Amino acid sequence: MTPGDGKKATRTCTQQLTRLVSTLREIQFCRGERPWLLLDLTMAQLKAMMLIVQTGGVRSRELADGLGIAPSAATPLVDRLVDQKLARREDDPDDRRIIWIRPTAKAHTLHDHLLHTNEEVLNEVIEAVPAEVRSRVQESVRLLLESAERVLERK
Repeated sequence: MTPGDGKKATRTCTQQLTRLVSTLREIQFCRGERPWLLLDLTMAQLKAMMLIVQTGGVRSRELADGLGIAPSAATPLVDRLVDQKLARREDDPDDRRIIWIRPTAKAHTLHDHLLHTNEEVLNEVIEAVPAEVRSRVQESVRLLLESAERVLERK
């Protein structure tokens, strides 16, 4: 096996996993699962909320940089998220000049709901795998999970 073969195999696997995730989302969509349609958020607010939840909290400047907006635009954006109880402002205990923007429990719940892949869809897909190879799929998923956890530990 040449080094190029390994890169090609990685690229193929990446493409297949991307297609799998897309197909799982499409199955959910076909079942009528469109939670984002029920949101009373602009795209900027949704992106801000997602960033705040995924980081556990940011300062206004970091939020602006993360969203690619001017720092002055971050303040009204945060105001709207606070009004909707999706974010809260918190004083930094070590530096009173710093205000942290933290996610609320409501924001965490919304984030999880939007990114959740329905277990019923996964069960249906796994049950469609022929029984004689299902253990190989289980082993492959276990290996992928362990690899993902190792990558996360390095972050």
